[in-house]
Amino acid sequence: MFKKLQEKSKLLLTLGRYNYPTGSILLLWPCLWGLAYEVNSTNNLSWFIFLFLIGSFVMRGAGCCINDFFDQDFDKLVSRTTKRPLASGQISNIEALYFIFFQLLLGLWVILQFNMKAIFFGFLVMPLVFTYPLFKRVTYFPQLILGLIFNWGVLIAYLLENLELNIGIILLYFGGVFMTVGYDTIYGFQDLEEDKKIGVKSLSIILEKKPLLGISIIYFLSLIMFSISFFLNDGSILINFLAILAITICFVSQIIFLKRKYSLKKIFDSNVLIGGIIFIMIILQNYL
Repeated sequence: MFKKLQEKSKLLLTLGRYNYPTGSILLLWPCLWGLAYEVNSTNNLSWFIFLFLIGSFVMRGAGCCINDFFDQDFDKLVSRTTKRPLASGQISNIEALYFIFFQLLLGLWVILQFNMKAIFFGFLVMPLVFTYPLFKRVTYFPQLILGLIFNWGVLIAYLLENLELNIGIILLYFGGVFMTVGYDTIYGFQDLEEDKKIGVKSLSIILEKKPLLGISIIYFLSLIMFSISFFLNDGSILINFLAILAITICFVSQIIFLKRKYSLKKIFDSNVLIGGIIFIMIILQNYL
């Protein structure tokens, strides 16, 4: 009995990608960017960081479960995803729904710890969270929807310390959006041929013939928005230039790795480092 429960728990955690935390960390970084962008009080920072840590893991987990619930028939036809718990039948639909509900309850508890503006913005993005898996059926731009969702924490976190949004934080948000569009498009190149066969739409398919040019344009847009956001934050000019240089090097490195046909998964994973660099640079802006 205990062994069976242990095995089922392991499958549920795999369904929520808790065994592969890259996506959760990529979801966490924008929250920390927004929290650090304009700090007015340090009284609750550690508590907020803890909440965002929990929230990033459970909401990313719920999102993955929702995605797999809708996509299980597609997943059965793609070699990379055929062994996922729902696609392989190791987890039933009802078990997946219970697990989604449990994670959403934890996410609800997290968001209810915030102020009313942050709570409002938290609920505002939920329709996209639930419908994101459907966009790949109707549009070639599901990565854009993912970018809007994944970086929403920038706005929520900023409103914990500030009364209203400003142009700087909005540009920081869209810098993150385009960064997500770029790295998720790179990730999508893994399933390019199979996605075309089964009818899944993706920006990766549009950029198939000119991937380096397409990713370069996306990352350039991200860099421009990050750069303007940094300079609007009234931080040290030196730190701003260092931040822009660091992000540029990271983006160019990904494009070079893509050209040299490095592991697409490893290129995707490297964005955890970029997110951390952006966070550190925002912190340095405020304290140097």
